[in-house]
Amino acid sequence: MDIMTVLAAIPGAGFILPYITAIIAICAAAAAALPHPAAGATGVYPAIYAVVNFIACNFGKARNADAPASRPAAAAQN
Repeated sequence: MDIMTVLAAIPGAGFILPYITAIIAICAAAAAALPHPAAGATGVYPAIYAVVNFIACNFGKARNADAPASRPAAAAQN
């Protein structure tokens, strides 16, 4: 069975699912490339960063989901 046949069988949502998947993939790639906002930063960038991480499903134990203040220093890891 073709995946497009399965997607077309979902009433009203089959045509949009590939676009939703593409948006999630783009956000995941962007979240991996974006630097963390500075601790205590305000403005638009921290909000955009949070939205991109949410759409990309970067939460819980995701490697790039931590706030920079909660990460141990590089010297402490060695």
